[in-house]
Amino acid sequence: MITVLITYNLPGKPPRQAITENFVGAANSIFKGLPGLMSKQFCYDETTGDGHSVYLWESREQAEEFFSPAFVEHFREVFGVDPTITYLDIPVLVDNRVGDVVVNRV
Repeated sequence: MITVLITYNLPGKPPRQAITENFVGAANSIFKGLPGLMSKQFCYDETTGDGHSVYLWESREQAEEFFSPAFVEHFREVFGVDPTITYLDIPVLVDNRVGDVVVNRV
């Protein structure tokens, strides 16, 4: 498992409602059912325009395949900024939805 953190700052600090509509559209058209993606959180602070997306992937390979140069270009076209992409290893995951602690021994 791997967590990927995407950070960015939106020019003009769009209101939360407007950005939420974009997030819902992307959630349904891109991320729902995406192979290898276990979860994704869309985070946004409208006071600063800072956005964060937190992804949980089954493998780093799947994540790296998704966050290709084409992803960065599409992100730039949609939001007008380049994202910062950080890969974070997950040694242990607590999943209270299923009542489990997962140890990633890879």
